[in-house]
Amino acid sequence: MLPNIIGWDIGGAHLKVAIINNKIISHVQQLNCPLWKGIDELSACVGVVKKKVNFENYVHAITMTGELVDCFEDREQGVVSIITEMSNQLSPSPVQYYAGNEGFISSGQAITEHNNIASANWLASTHYVASKIENALFIDIGSTTTDIVEVRDHKVSYSGYTDEQRLIARELVYCGVVRTPIFAICKSAQVKGQQVPVINEYFANTADVYRLTDELAAHADLSETLDGCDKDVLGSAVRLARMFANDFKQGEIDVWKDVAKQIRTFQVQVIKDACRHQFMRKNVPLSTPIVGAGVGRFLVRDLAQQLGREYIDFEQLFETDSLNSEFGVGDCAPAASVACLALTSLAFIGSS
Repeated sequence: MLPNIIGWDIGGAHLKVAIINNKIISHVQQLNCPLWKGIDELSACVGVVKKKVNFENYVHAITMTGELVDCFEDREQGVVSIITEMSNQLSPSPVQYYAGNEGFISSGQAITEHNNIASANWLASTHYVASKIENALFIDIGSTTTDIVEVRDHKVSYSGYTDEQRLIARELVYCGVVRTPIFAICKSAQVKGQQVPVINEYFANTADVYRLTDELAAHADLSETLDGCDKDVLGSAVRLARMFANDFKQGEIDVWKDVAKQIRTFQVQVIKDACRHQFMRKNVPLSTPIVGAGVGRFLVRDLAQQLGREYIDFEQLFETDSLNSEFGVGDCAPAASVACLALTSLAFIGSS
């Protein structure tokens, strides 16, 4: 009998979890986990999950990107620290770490294979897509980053593996729908009939933009606001106005909703340009669909339409009838993927 599995995606800002019971994902969850504050943040989040689930009844499959936060000296220390913490938290349950093309390895092996462990969650998601779809362009827009990876002939076709290589190949775009500062998206916008430059300051971020466009789901809006004030339309308008050296005034909410729409257009264009780069560089056929994942996949739907491509939601690749969660599988794609890949791996081992 195949075991039940918990898939963990340990990021720098969020912890994502997917639980498989009886070979079907029954629950997914995302928790606010500002790991840059210290490893205790991860401990606390794991503790929240532990109160709901008896860890000893599960095999644990782990992928990560949190090793790059600046509380660690370097990525190797980050990987080792996360492995050590998770081993302490999950013991005595079996734990497997996703090492990209190397597959799943034990905690002891993972420490020496830190280069394969680091920031490999995008590959877990794309490997899962490749197991289901022959050809696709996989786009995962999360809170902080965007992954753009091709699947061809049921294989993952990528040019870069490390974050640096992926940035150069434009398979990793550092923008998302929650944590990205406005000045990283655009340099100016039309405000009250004038083109106003953006202030290079951390007054507002993309969460403010997508609250104003009414597209950011509450369950995905877990990070603190930049001024510590309310996560609502009014608070977002106040913060966005500051980005253009304005004070928000009563009756001007439509002004800042319009500015938010402009910034949204700029962000879509940034990601679209990276997609076109992949299309041209790899000669991706027009018949190749786009698979969208992440809490920002509402932008992927728009991208697919603008690029004249069929859109497939990541959730369509799963059976979700028994899912008990406010989150969707597509919100936690790497966690769901690493859990399913581990299940397949264990099934293969069991049959050999």
